[in-house]
Amino acid sequence: MVPRELLDRVLAAVRRHCEGKGYREGAGVNNFVPHDAVAAFAMARLLTGSGRFDHYLAVAPEGHIYGYFFERLGAKMLSVFTDYPPTHCESLDDLTVLKAGRVLLIEDDVIAGRTLRLVVAHLGQFSPGSLAVYLGHTKGIQHLPNVPHEIAATYLAEDHLDWGKREADEKAFAEFFGRALS
Repeated sequence: MVPRELLDRVLAAVRRHCEGKGYREGAGVNNFVPHDAVAAFAMARLLTGSGRFDHYLAVAPEGHIYGYFFERLGAKMLSVFTDYPPTHCESLDDLTVLKAGRVLLIEDDVIAGRTLRLVVAHLGQFSPGSLAVYLGHTKGIQHLPNVPHEIAATYLAEDHLDWGKREADEKAFAEFFGRALS
């Protein structure tokens, strides 16, 4: 079990991270806390260590909630911004580096799929080699049929973590953030 004090410090750090990127919680924006911080960290470890991706792209603002864990593990995070309700997408970084690369989009959820469709359309000009998405929120709220067909793989904690190793994931989380936030 992760000590409550440490979990609170991590959640506060995630919130500061998102605010440091210029985002504020409010109407049309989900709270800047991960649904399950331990699972978010475990998924970031799994996906950054897999060698499957060349680039990590947070779909801002909420993608930075989960992108925090990727950045803490050393992944260079790129960003696009979508408004709410989703009407446009804009690059926040130079995305020419995505050309022919394997890109993992980091987002909290897919409901109608409009945000991801806007992002996929926007990224087309940069000619990524492949797109996948990590959705940080629980599977129960996801509307997976609305993930655009251009996205080759969808990663969810419930489908990709070994829940029998939860205790080991909690220990790794506590050790990492116990040192990192000291």
